Amino acid sequence: MKKLLLFYLLTVFQPIFAQITFEPYENHGLTPYTATISGSGTIYYTTDGTDPTINSPSGVNIMNVTIIQNTVLKAKIGNSAIFTRTFYYGPLPQQTVYFKPPSTWTTACVFPMRIDPSTMVDYLYGLPMTDANCEGWYKYTYGYYKSGFVFDNCRFSYLDPLYQSTPYLETENTLFYDFSAGLISNPPACLLAVNDPTKKITVVKIFPNPVQDYINIESDKNFTAYEVIDQSGKTISKNNWEGDKIDISSLAAGVYFIRLKILGNETYIVKFIKK
Repeated sequence: MKKLLLFYLLTVFQPIFAQITFEPYENHGLTPYTATISGSGTIYYTTDGTDPTINSPSGVNIMNVTIIQNTVLKAKIGNSAIFTRTFYYGPLPQQTVYFKPPSTWTTACVFPMRIDPSTMVDYLYGLPMTDANCEGWYKYTYGYYKSGFVFDNCRFSYLDPLYQSTPYLETENTLFYDFSAGLISNPPACLLAVNDPTKKITVVKIFPNPVQDYINIESDKNFTAYEVIDQSGKTISKNNWEGDKIDISSLAAGVYFIRLKILGNETYIVKFIKK
């Protein structure tokens, strides 16, 4: 009876004691660094994002993993839950957020608060944004996979009676926020020409438009790659450029853009409607 009770208690409380912790908190580096997995017992872990099993690499109480590329660590102890953390290596993707202040503002600032990868760095004041030269919009480019942002009027103090700001916003992609209208799903075309918002968008022939399954593109440019993005600026798909048509049959009905790239990172944007 006592053995059965002990077995029952171990089964019930194992998940409580089988906790996994990952270190360091700042899970990003530009040079190789060590990620540590800690727990009480035999730790089974993987580095490729798959769920660990009893056949996975293992160690007792603590394991060190050298990070030389973006790595998804998963670990567990016995039959406990699986714990996951991603560790990042190398330059972060530089992504741009766009903000349109009210006409009464003379400038705009932003508080970037990176979520993924984690950082100990915080900003005391908002950082000045760059005028995008596009219908009153400003822009700010920042390295992140996921980040929070607050835009304000650069008054530098919540106690200032003239201080104004937006709500806290999170994104994993490009963000377009209008102080008066909120999140924007149909940004002006001059913002989508990401390399130079002042540059006019080259006319590229696309047909049919609206389109059901395949969109054909004609141009004198030699495109090397493309991205399909929705109205919010989120990338839906991307690939190397091959042939002269793109399969969009899996897209839901709506308005989309195709960002076409040539050597030298020059970018062209075309708009289409999926039926």
